[in-house]
Amino acid sequence: MRALSIRAKLTLWYLLVTFAGALLFGFTSYGVLQYALLQEKKTHLLGREQRLMRFLEENKSQHVAATLDGQLSNYALVTHEGNLFQLRRPDGTLIFPIDPKDTAWAFADAAHCRQWIFRRVKLDGAPAMVMCHGIEFDGVPASLYLGGSLDEELDVLRTYRNTLLFLLPGILILSSLCGYFLSRRAMEPVDRMTKAAVEIGVGNLSARLPVPAAKDEVRQLAEAWNQLLDRLESAVSRLSQFSADVSHDLRTSITVMLATAQLALHRHRTEQEYRDDLDRIVTECRTASTLLDALLSLARSDNFMHEVSLQRIELCELVVSGCRRVEDLAESSGILLDWSLPGTSLFIEGDKLLMQRLLGILLDNAIKYTPEHGQIHAEVAAVGQEAVVTVRDTGIGMSREIREHIFDRFYQADLREKKTQAGCGLGLSIARWIADAHRAELTVESTSVEGSVFKIRFPLMAVESPARSLEYTA
Repeated sequence: MRALSIRAKLTLWYLLVTFAGALLFGFTSYGVLQYALLQEKKTHLLGREQRLMRFLEENKSQHVAATLDGQLSNYALVTHEGNLFQLRRPDGTLIFPIDPKDTAWAFADAAHCRQWIFRRVKLDGAPAMVMCHGIEFDGVPASLYLGGSLDEELDVLRTYRNTLLFLLPGILILSSLCGYFLSRRAMEPVDRMTKAAVEIGVGNLSARLPVPAAKDEVRQLAEAWNQLLDRLESAVSRLSQFSADVSHDLRTSITVMLATAQLALHRHRTEQEYRDDLDRIVTECRTASTLLDALLSLARSDNFMHEVSLQRIELCELVVSGCRRVEDLAESSGILLDWSLPGTSLFIEGDKLLMQRLLGILLDNAIKYTPEHGQIHAEVAAVGQEAVVTVRDTGIGMSREIREHIFDRFYQADLREKKTQAGCGLGLSIARWIADAHRAELTVESTSVEGSVFKIRFPLMAVESPARSLEYTA
């Protein structure tokens, strides 16, 4: 059953349900018909009793001279199934007929029969129904037995049963064809979606699956897949644009380094000029290294399970080390960088290398978007049970629309005219990943032209705890 197609499964289920329905209908209708025929037989026996009593009363009112046995014999001669009735006294002895060999078909355990009693018996090997009822003849109580053959009723039941058995194979064949047709019609939208999905590739992600007009589950599936394709197309588009930007940035850096080195080799220059050339090469190498480092970090965070080695970290020392690392870069850009620390040490649990990377991204981002003569201030503070690291700058700031997407991968706001260096749209997405890996909260507050404030909230460590590691997937 598992290896069958959905169309075959639907056909089999339809056949099974139809078969079960046909059986239920057959048994139910057969039982209802049998009950109706037996009830009709009982009504017929009651009618015979009434006709017999009326016959005897009419004979009595007309003062017929014949004896009771003679009257009953005459009635038996002119009545259908007249031989299938008898009268018994309360002690069980026969009143009619006189010959006891014709009375073996009546049941003897209902001598009085105060109420009507009906039973099915065998009469010469054939089924019959017998009714017993207590009556009175001239004030003398007696039990009246009336019998009737069930051959006609059983013939009707047998014919009906044979008809059902004859029609059942045809019904099953017809239901199989109908099930196949219905399953084929039901799966047509899925077939169209499958054909459309096979034709969709990286080169034509703009194509979409056909959406059925009916508001059913297949329509919901098609809409869900189209939404997925929308997200995939957007991601691939941004990734393609990003790859083109990265290629351009790397090629530019390599071209600058190669041209600078070649000119330095082919021309005689002063010591200061050589130093300037080497400084330019070092700057380009750092730019390329930063870009490659971002790419490697992104690939590791997206595609691999990263083991975060957690240890006790003194947050103030980490912030001072990170600020001093970019102090020369800030000074060369004409930016004032300072920091403030609390009076006591604050300890958090984290991965030191990743924490340095996180702080470096925020400080580098602040330097990149802060113009000359601007200020960058890093602050460490304890707020309740949290340690808060704040990086505040007086840069170009961000609008509300940009803030909503600033942590998206490959997102670059349209601020190129105000940038001192080209970005790649990866830094803050990596920063968010590192914060999430440390169960920290990274937020941003910013206003255009007034600067930005990035805050990272870490849970504080109250006591010493041994180093440990965990696996984290971005």
